[in-house]
Amino acid sequence: MLSWKTRALQLALNALYFTAAHRLLQTLSSGVGAILTLHRVRTARLPEFCPNRILEITPEFLDIAIRLVLDAGYEVVTLDEAKRRLVEADFGKKFVCFTLDDGYLDNYTDAFPIFRAHGVPFTVYVTTGLIERTAILWWQHLEDVIAARDKVTFRNATETRDFSILNTRDKYRAYNSIYWTLRAQPHELQIATLKGFFEEHDVDTEALCGRCALSWEQVRSLSESGLATVGAHTVSHYAMAKLSEAQALEEVDTSRRVIAGKTGTEPRHFAYPYGDSLSAGTREFSIVQSLGFETATTTRKGVLFPEHAAHLHALPRVSLNGDYQAARYVRLFLSGVPFALRRRFRHLDVE
Repeated sequence: MLSWKTRALQLALNALYFTAAHRLLQTLSSGVGAILTLHRVRTARLPEFCPNRILEITPEFLDIAIRLVLDAGYEVVTLDEAKRRLVEADFGKKFVCFTLDDGYLDNYTDAFPIFRAHGVPFTVYVTTGLIERTAILWWQHLEDVIAARDKVTFRNATETRDFSILNTRDKYRAYNSIYWTLRAQPHELQIATLKGFFEEHDVDTEALCGRCALSWEQVRSLSESGLATVGAHTVSHYAMAKLSEAQALEEVDTSRRVIAGKTGTEPRHFAYPYGDSLSAGTREFSIVQSLGFETATTTRKGVLFPEHAAHLHALPRVSLNGDYQAARYVRLFLSGVPFALRRRFRHLDVE
């Protein structure tokens, strides 16, 4: 069940594509390359209520996307190589980097074989607490709770809300209301609210990590494969902008040290949890840079331009997600036109 906003955006993108308008504009908007964002790669889930499907693409679509990128004449490169090309202004051929956030098991079981079959590199940004069963995948827990019940109670410091869930539409309304309330809360209140919600609804947070997270053995296997770069994604997947400077620094530094200890290689690349402008800004960019990371990626939407050489710790990405699993959308996103129109053809989206 797609939201009206998603349907409207799909209609707009389809109009751009089928009128070939993107071809007229892409010389101004396609930049020098792109970093693609993925999360999970697994067989499509079929239930009507599936709000986290945006974080999932199928293995078949990943294969299509890689083929399309290569057929379009892009080189698939590592983040190290992308940084070099930006810094040295080596733009002879356009490039793409594939990145996967969080550290899900299917990155190893489903995505890795496809990258290996094509012989192309990729990066997995690891949330160390996910692997060690201490991080909370609260967005997935929230989906599971609502999917299994016909009534949900949500309490925070100021109110209690009871949601009667009689159909799929009700489930989406409850999910979106609770999700965005949590996203808007200050960090400490969010943690307390989540703890109370999970206790009230008998959620085992460690069990979900155990089912869907990579193991350190698998992370080491990826690191030693010659294709995968292991990057850092904090310990707990908190929105860094909500943390104190000391807390944010500790989240990043600890994840860096843990990955180095487990793999024997210190991560050189970082991705901000959530990655939008409310979750990571100038302060967070400076923290990550101060710890020696060579690049850091946001989820601010866009392709790469030469100007990004001066903003290596605030790089934009292009999302490949479950609502846009069609070749035409990949072509559109690589053209950069949807992002250029949104930003009035400004190349940068940084403070």
